[in-house]
Order: sequence, then C-alpha cells, then structure tokens
Amino acid sequence: MNQEQSTLIYIEEKDKQEASAVARFFADKDLQNRIYTNVLGAELACKYLTSEGFAISPVDNMHNIKKVLEELDLADIILPGTHIDVRMVFDEKYIFIPKSHFDLNILPDIYFVFQLAEDISYVKFLGFFEPSAIDKNKQNKDYYFITKDKLTPVDKLGSFLDASVKSTKTDLTEQDLLNFEESIIDFIDNDITDLDKKILLKVLSKSPELRNKFIEFENFELISHHAATEYELEDDEEQKNEDEPDTVSAGEEEPAVIDFDEFEEFGGFKTYDEFYSSENTQNSENLSQTEDVISSEMYNDIDGEDSTEEHDQN
Repeated sequence: MNQEQSTLIYIEEKDKQEASAVARFFADKDLQNRIYTNVLGAELACKYLTSEGFAISPVDNMHNIKKVLEELDLADIILPGTHIDVRMVFDEKYIFIPKSHFDLNILPDIYFVFQLAEDISYVKFLGFFEPSAIDKNKQNKDYYFITKDKLTPVDKLGSFLDASVKSTKTDLTEQDLLNFEESIIDFIDNDITDLDKKILLKVLSKSPELRNKFIEFENFELISHHAATEYELEDDEEQKNEDEPDTVSAGEEEPAVIDFDEFEEFGGFKTYDEFYSSENTQNSENLSQTEDVISSEMYNDIDGEDSTEEHDQN
C-alpha cells in the first residue's frame, strides 16, 4: 500500500448512520451539522487507530456526553497515554482549532487533521500536531489556524503514541463523584458558573467514572422527559375528546414528519459557515457541487503577524 492510500479512511454507511443518530437529538439544524461532523470524525479516527493495532474504548470519550457536544466544538478520543481531538476540514489550506479549547483548559495532547472528500466517501489523514505548534497570530474571533506544513506526517504517529507516557486518567473517590453531581445538574440546566463549568470539563476530560455518571444523568433526564411528554399528550388528547368528540373530519391529513436525516446530504457550500448553515442543507446532493469548498469570510478576518489579541493557555 502506498503512502497516499494508507492515509485514506473510507466512510461506510454505518458511520454516517451512527453520526446521524447522535445529531438528531438536537433540534437546531446548524448544531446538528456541527455535531454530525464531529462525531463522524471521531468515529473515523477510532476506526483508523483500531486498524493500526491501538486498543481503544469508543464510548470512553467526552463527545459521548450530549451536553458537552452541544456546548463545545470537539471530537475527542482518550487513549491510556494520549488525549486526541479530531479536526475535520474541507480544504487543507484552512485548518482551524477552537479557541474554547484553550479558554476552558481542555486541550488534547495532539490534534488529528482529516480532510473530507468532496463526495463524502472518505477522509484523508493529513497529519497531526501538538497544541504548541499553533501560531496564535493566525486567528479570528473564534478560531486559531495552523498551516499544513506544521503537521507531523502520519507515519510518525505510531512511534509518538508508543512513546507517550502522559496520564489521561484521574481516579475519583465516591465522595468526589457525589460532589460533582450538583455541577452536572447545573450544567445540564444551563445554570452553572463559568468557573464551575471550567472545573467540571477539566475533570471530565480526566475521569471516565465522572463521564459515565454524566451520561447516566442525561439518560435519566431523557427518560423522565419522554415519560412526562407522553403523559401530557395523553391528558391533552383525553381533554380534546371530551370537549370536541366529533370534530375530526374524515380523511384529515396528519402533519408532515420532519426528516432529521436530510442534513446529512451536504452540498454546494462555498464557505465553512455555509457548511454549518441550515439554510443550505436542503435539496443538496454532495460537496462536489462546488470547486471551492472553503474560501470563506470566516478566513478573511484572520489576523496577521501584528495581531495583539492573546488567548494564553490556562
């Protein structure tokens, strides 16, 4: 297998379906698109690492927490010695890293960079880099940017991961877990302070036990919500039948069902922002409809060497 072929990771239908299943939990179309892309990138990275002989636990990552996915642009994979985040890009000239990773102190050890093919059939693994390689002078409001020449080649990844001895796990006591329950609930309810959120996210990135507890809370809340909704619908229907027993017309059409999978069919996007814009996800075929997938206003405001804005790592 030549070097070019070895960096291609093919996207199967089940990969798309799994990413879609996660994204459809969210009502906002733009959010669905971003989450779909992040989850797909993380799944493909897991597939690549498995093929290279690295033992991974696909469920043991922060992006399995729906509230984290909603709040943060991340696609993480946590190995025993290395914390990875995946950046899915659409043009190798524009590799972007969220500033929130710095601001919230949740930087991974390395970033993978995947370039999505125009027909969405595969990604090309362009390379990886450590956060220290980022030139903070290249930035806009929300992102830092790194050039392809700063990436470490894919063939160096195995030796890097084998040599990594950083700890990605912190053991918490039962009392520690209990102490974080209030922060989890506050985070889910959007009632958490910035400092408590920062602390919670940092510990989540280190503790599989706390990540599992967060997922348990989310599942409980989801079940409770469904139960309450079904009860309200049944109660409303009973009340309607009592008040208007004969108002249903024969042949009345049911309301249309929204197809939450339609956002998968990306296409015709000329900019990164348009890729995430719900207005452009309808009636699209695929990314090959445009020659310039990303040349964006997002990138037009990248600051140059004279930028004075600093976002230092905490």
